[in-house]
Amino acid sequence: MLRSLLVLQRSWVGPHAGDGSPMLISKRGGVLLLVSLLCTAPISAGQYHAPTFPGDGKIHLDVVVSLKSGPPVSGLQQQDFTILDNKVPQTITSFEAVDGRQAPLEVVLLIDAVNLGFREVAVARDGINKFLKADGGRLSQTTTFAILTDKGIYFHEEFSKDGNALSTALEHYTIPLRSINNATDHGEGERSQLTLLGLGQLVTREGPRPGRKIIVWVAPAGLLIFGSKNMLDSKIEQQVFGNIVDTSTQLREAQITLYSVDPLGTAEVGASYWKAYLKGVSQPSQVQMGDLALGVIATQSGGLALNSSNDIVVQLQECTADAGTYYEISFDPPMSDGPNEYHQLEVHVAKPGLTARTRQGYYTQPESGAELTVETEKPGGMGDDALSLEPGARSVTPEAFSQQVYYANAHPYLDLPLAQLAERIPELRTLQPAANRQELSVILQKVGRSVDDFVREIGDLIAHEDVTQERLTEKGGVRAKQRVQDNYLILHHGYEWGASAEYRMDEKGNRLGPIGLEKRYLVTSGFALSCISFSTVAQSQSRLRYLGEEKIGSRETYVLGFAQKPGEATFLVTMIGTEGAVANMLTQGILWVDKNNFQIIRMRSDLLAPQNEIGLDQLTTEVTFGEVQLQDVPNPLWLPSDVDVSMEIKKQKFHNVHHYTNYRRYRVSVKIGAPQ
Repeated sequence: MLRSLLVLQRSWVGPHAGDGSPMLISKRGGVLLLVSLLCTAPISAGQYHAPTFPGDGKIHLDVVVSLKSGPPVSGLQQQDFTILDNKVPQTITSFEAVDGRQAPLEVVLLIDAVNLGFREVAVARDGINKFLKADGGRLSQTTTFAILTDKGIYFHEEFSKDGNALSTALEHYTIPLRSINNATDHGEGERSQLTLLGLGQLVTREGPRPGRKIIVWVAPAGLLIFGSKNMLDSKIEQQVFGNIVDTSTQLREAQITLYSVDPLGTAEVGASYWKAYLKGVSQPSQVQMGDLALGVIATQSGGLALNSSNDIVVQLQECTADAGTYYEISFDPPMSDGPNEYHQLEVHVAKPGLTARTRQGYYTQPESGAELTVETEKPGGMGDDALSLEPGARSVTPEAFSQQVYYANAHPYLDLPLAQLAERIPELRTLQPAANRQELSVILQKVGRSVDDFVREIGDLIAHEDVTQERLTEKGGVRAKQRVQDNYLILHHGYEWGASAEYRMDEKGNRLGPIGLEKRYLVTSGFALSCISFSTVAQSQSRLRYLGEEKIGSRETYVLGFAQKPGEATFLVTMIGTEGAVANMLTQGILWVDKNNFQIIRMRSDLLAPQNEIGLDQLTTEVTFGEVQLQDVPNPLWLPSDVDVSMEIKKQKFHNVHHYTNYRRYRVSVKIGAPQ
């Protein structure tokens, strides 16, 4: 099923690519309300953050109890269980014995056509078909199937307990042969990134849905989720550790248990190497690529990694039997010294011969009293009038993973002490430090709502634009200068996120090209919806810090620092050469928010890290917003009044200043003449 992709564009056209050709820089504000499940558009890596138990701060476990061999055991009571967190007993705060036939529970069967060969895919497909048709096609749990290909992941849209209907649908689906070359390191890395894409899409699709989810991945347990065996080095240990933390946390909070089933059983020599990596990783220096094996992730999530038989039907039945009877248990986690601290979990049952299986550990998340991120503490509940992402709208892509690796060593300036930050950004020299950083959640909630309202109400606009373009000397003096005036058109239809288009036009309404490019000036545009990154649905794509308060003119403001999250942000600055070269860039910056109406009145953004491969050392944008009252909108809109852009690329400097006035509705009139 094809779904639409809605994109906001901010465009800069600059004079030099790596080969000396002109460059186009575009800011893509792609908040994806709906996205094709087969596309690999650049969207968020951790964005599938959708906890089943939001905001309560507890650790929730799905616990399966059984004899050494045999089905899950029912009939146990709370007093039969003991939970150990790092060997310390914890008080159980909630307990429920669950009958999986009655509880909201879903099963997804995944065929991995990226990492399996043609023979293995055929075996997996045949085994799943037999499983679906067993017992007359009557399934105990609502089930569907998915197929990971090198074009993306395909989900069968309907969950059902009718195994025969699912089998028919699977038989009618043509699984494409993979086109990735297995014999090269590049092919191995590409497969790993597509595998990461698959895991991300599975979690983002299932995470927001209610209840427990069982995902059975038909692939060898030794499959590496995040990379090839020879890719790890000291430079990316921190990033890989972050991926481990994120995966563990997202699976836990989405209430997903992962299972792996090897379609060929023990046929592969060394297939069980991954069992040496089941102990949780506590710090980046301990990371090894074996920690990222499918079997390790499955076992640590509380699932199974089965490879002792080539009978897929039996193994699938063993996995789904875990849904029959289990226990939902929660406890309050003990205080931790900081985020990403690993806690080993054990669940003991006070009855001879019984063992409990659940997730083997968890990582602590940042405390709300420290620096807050939207990821860990949402800015209040989203009201009925807030725009929201549909389930499945976001996923992890190979591009997102590459982005995470590229920015692994980036150091956002929001982490600097305030004195150093003020030296870096002189506008902050009169900042009064925040007395209570816990105010951040309330500020973000209200800012999100104001931006949501703005996006709904902006519609189609036209304004007068006055642009000054400058080429600068090495010391910042003006080498050349020109001034351009035009009509600036902003098209935005309905409740879609992002402008459909932004154009420059002459007085007669003719569209203008990139003015000044032929004279080697920097051409900048696309600032109308600069604030969209701080809408309710997009705030989680950035780290945010409440810095303090500052007076801007006559207005008292809250001051926030932000830094886009690698692998998660969808509002990217993209530099595209005329020959097709592309470089995506993330930003960091400062927001000044009016304390009375929670409108963003000023925003500064800088590169999160220099782009060495294209020689881009600096890109700073400062936007000042002003009140605009339109006749058809009850409340004023806050639109850019002044924009200042500075860029240094390959030791050449550019400076543009925009001034916008006379915003008004843009309407197209059509004259229909009388027939001759």
